[in-house]
Amino acid sequence: MMRNKITNPLNKTVQLSVRLLLLASVAFYLQSCTERIDIKTDVEFQKLAVEGNITPEHQYVKLQKTSGYFSQEAPPAIDNATVSISSGGNVYLLNENPEEPGTYVPDDTLPTAPGTDYKLTIDLPEPVGGERHFESETVMPTLNVVVDSIRVIYRGDFEHWIIKLYAYEPPGPDYYMFNALRNDTILTDSLSRIGITDDRLVDGMYLPGIYVLFFNKDELAIGDTVTLLLSGISKDYFRFLDEAQQELQPNVPFFSGPPANVRSNINNGALGYFSAYSSIHTSTIIDGSGNWE
Repeated sequence: MMRNKITNPLNKTVQLSVRLLLLASVAFYLQSCTERIDIKTDVEFQKLAVEGNITPEHQYVKLQKTSGYFSQEAPPAIDNATVSISSGGNVYLLNENPEEPGTYVPDDTLPTAPGTDYKLTIDLPEPVGGERHFESETVMPTLNVVVDSIRVIYRGDFEHWIIKLYAYEPPGPDYYMFNALRNDTILTDSLSRIGITDDRLVDGMYLPGIYVLFFNKDELAIGDTVTLLLSGISKDYFRFLDEAQQELQPNVPFFSGPPANVRSNINNGALGYFSAYSSIHTSTIIDGSGNWE
């Protein structure tokens, strides 16, 4: 079971969305005006950023405000909000974690079963982006893949470690997310490192050691225990992650048009996503035998 401090890789994406918009505005003014203009880059573009996850291991909602383009400080956390999640006719109140400002966790564990729906309700002490009240709904998908095993190999030609997955993929459209641990420490600690895929090319097939995650040669070593977390996610969450990862890529040329906005399932203009999913944990030890290709 993963017991690591909750990180916020998605916040980099929502910050980048705002900064790209501001940068495009700055470029427009530079090209069309010679007169001095003071461009405000904070309050006018400030939005609520939400990261919410319901899994058997972690259940939390993280609230932040987006910061200005030129800000060098971490996005400010939102304290003293009223956060609740409704599921199965029950309402679960989330309390702020005193050790992680802006992170809200339930006192009682929410039920986590395929097909369970969840409604998130957020009421802020002060408006952000002109709004105080925000809502979202999500459903936990079914995870039917049957994992046989995983194998970790080192490819000298790539100078990378690779996690290979052996599993039976069920018929029908499915969407997956991949994370990894090294000796119980998260390796996929940022949005850009998370693996995602659909099953269009492997639907209903046996997966005979497909590559799912890559790591630099100094990130793993003989004797390490490597754990793969395979999560079944919704189509919309898959698209959110895909769009967010694409937005993290640099624009070429630099002043090309801004990318399309990354989707969100939070209403009233908030950024981020509220998701629910379950995972299969599969571990192996790099023992130096058969780990080279």
